[in-house]
Amino acid sequence: MTFPASGTSLVDYSGSALRYGLMDIKPVEVVETIKRFGLKFKKITRKFEPLKPAQSYEDLVTFQNKTIFSTVQIPEWFDADKLVKVFSQYSIENYEKDTELKKAIEEVKKAERKGRPLLSFIQFIKGRFESRRNDYLEVEAERFLTSNFPLSFYSKFVVFDNTYYDFLKILEFKVRRYEFLASSARNFLMYQRRIAEMKREIGPLIDKMDECVFSCACLKKYIIVWNSKDYKEIFNPKFLDINNVEISEFERLYNNFSIKLRETREFMLRYNPDFLHKEINSEERTTKMFGKLVNLSLPVLKL
Repeated sequence: MTFPASGTSLVDYSGSALRYGLMDIKPVEVVETIKRFGLKFKKITRKFEPLKPAQSYEDLVTFQNKTIFSTVQIPEWFDADKLVKVFSQYSIENYEKDTELKKAIEEVKKAERKGRPLLSFIQFIKGRFESRRNDYLEVEAERFLTSNFPLSFYSKFVVFDNTYYDFLKILEFKVRRYEFLASSARNFLMYQRRIAEMKREIGPLIDKMDECVFSCACLKKYIIVWNSKDYKEIFNPKFLDINNVEISEFERLYNNFSIKLRETREFMLRYNPDFLHKEINSEERTTKMFGKLVNLSLPVLKL
């Protein structure tokens, strides 16, 4: 997840897409009678339909920003409602430009379901994240070099990105398993049960990750607004100065993020202990890796 608002990442809106594509759905079976060459055949189609009318991305992101700016302190030169509007509009514009993601979401809505649509969807999200991981690291390194926040502070966001990637890998593993079981079901009732089992298993994990993402967004936007002089600057603050934030509020938000991040990683261990046991205490190693990236960036950024 990139730090400045101008670097909106897939994490910023993939959570709602994952929930829509994997949780807010129900399997249905459509039986049609088709007449060909004078003979009647039954055509059985299984598809997914929304459990409820989908909330628009505009409504979702506006609600999220309203919650954030009712949670964090803002400077007197900003208005909370306008901050909500500005940040929301920026996210909406980025989402509207993301034709690949919009197409993937539309695939979930299609009536004709072939292959493994749920697995294809999570693999699309995971593949997008994989392709952009190096970019995330480079942006975090550049932001560190234009701030006086400690290296350990930025390395925490690198740990967050690693955690989100592990989260996507676990989702991929679970969805692959349950969709295979569902496709092998003897009848539609068993098919429904397998999909329901999948949702019961991955639902708590998605909820836990949403909490972590929210705490991360609160911290980042708090720092951004306190280091910006006007609404234009919030999309790319020139320098992030730790002296501009109120220390007690910063510590509250940072500690909350750290706790949520630790809780999320520990929660993920329940799904596959072998999957994360090498990573759960990796913050020191991550800091060293990030520090090397910063050192490599120094000559380039000084040019």
